[in-house]
Amino acid sequence: MSYSEERLARIERAVEANAQAIAQLTRQNQEVLQTIAGTEERIARAEERIAKAEERIAGAEERLEAEVKRWDERFFQLSRDTLNFTRNVVTIAAITAVLIPLLRDVAPLLIELLREGSR
Repeated sequence: MSYSEERLARIERAVEANAQAIAQLTRQNQEVLQTIAGTEERIARAEERIAKAEERIAGAEERLEAEVKRWDERFFQLSRDTLNFTRNVVTIAAITAVLIPLLRDVAPLLIELLREGSR
């Protein structure tokens, strides 16, 4: 075999090796692109789920704020009611403490006046 034929055979082998390498790189490139496409789809689905979760969280926060306001109002109303009840009890106790001695002194006088009026 001549030098030119050997050189041509080596070039053909190199071209064949390069073609196989290019084919392998093309397959690998396709696999990478498919993986990227799959990843992008999963990311898009995850973003949708995150957006829905954020909406649910926002709704829950609004409901929680409304419930806290209702409970705050209930607490303050209970506090006002308790204060009013306590004032009433103290007022009644004070009136009773003042009136009992007065009634004790006035009752005999009223009884005597009623007796005299019925005679």
